[in-house]
Amino acid sequence: MSQAQAALQPTYASTVPSVLYDPSAPIHHFHSRALGRTGAVPSRRNQRLRRAQILATIRRLLTEEGLDGVTVRGIAQASGHAVQTIYNLVGPRDQAIVEAISEYTRYVGHTALPDPGDPNAVVDIIGRWLQSIECAPEFCRQVCLIFFSPSRGIFYHFRDKQLKAMQGLLVRQQQCGILRADANLGDLAEQLVTFASASCVEWSDRPFPLEQLHRRISSGFGNLLDGARQPGAGVVWGRS
Repeated sequence: MSQAQAALQPTYASTVPSVLYDPSAPIHHFHSRALGRTGAVPSRRNQRLRRAQILATIRRLLTEEGLDGVTVRGIAQASGHAVQTIYNLVGPRDQAIVEAISEYTRYVGHTALPDPGDPNAVVDIIGRWLQSIECAPEFCRQVCLIFFSPSRGIFYHFRDKQLKAMQGLLVRQQQCGILRADANLGDLAEQLVTFASASCVEWSDRPFPLEQLHRRISSGFGNLLDGARQPGAGVVWGRS
């Protein structure tokens, strides 16, 4: 077993809060801050609140009924808003689902991004991904199951966002001297995100303990990162 692989085998330590986040609850956090900056008039504020309620309804339907249970008419009935209001505030079905998931990921992942100068930054991302799953496991399972549907473009939308963020982090780590100057960061980011995405999809299809998912992703990341790290950079891939 390589140095990176061995170090990436710590026991998974749950960081889930004592109260799981309810994805069906409207998220007003971002809207409130935005309103404070812009001084929006009451009509604009009400529009934002209605949008938050609609997105929360979409997350509830996705959690309880899966993707097939999310239709524009069903969203309208469950939220108490007209079909035209749904289209006006969140767009057609697939776009509305993207918006609902995006709002959740921004809320759960509101903490600062890993420090690119930290040799363990890429490894820390694994824990953050697992924490987002722990906060609302059934919701996240249904999101991953979208991969098997004709609307899998929704899944790839978020995979592409993860890929862009991962490549940006790797570039900054290369600039910090943690990764080799000749490492192909585009390919490395693609391999890391593809492996993590595939592991999460398998977990959603036939759920197994999150600790096992953490070990699997950690081991895979160790294999991929081992060949890209800078010799003598003092990299310690695991956390105590």
